[in-house]
Amino acid sequence: MDRELLKGSTPLLLLSLLCEGPMYGYQIIETVRQRTGGTYTLKEGALYPALHKLEATEFIASYWETQENGRERRYYAIQPAGLAFLTAKKKEWNQFVDMVQAFVGPRA
Repeated sequence: MDRELLKGSTPLLLLSLLCEGPMYGYQIIETVRQRTGGTYTLKEGALYPALHKLEATEFIASYWETQENGRERRYYAIQPAGLAFLTAKKKEWNQFVDMVQAFVGPRA
């Protein structure tokens, strides 16, 4: 898949995932891989800066949770501002898809 098509959509993907509930980094990476059938791999080098940016804008919050084995995992959860942003971005995304489909036609 052309990476240019995905540019700028990482916040939309992350916030959409976090609407389903809090997740930790590796869980996000694996969920993206599974849902795309392996056609898109979200790399750690792209994931964590994107999460930190979303956290800086208060769209998400993070917290540490201790696992049964004593190790800690950092979870990320969507916040009300993130949900409002996501709602607006979904509307924008749907308008974009409709506009492109007006030229290339619906999915074959």
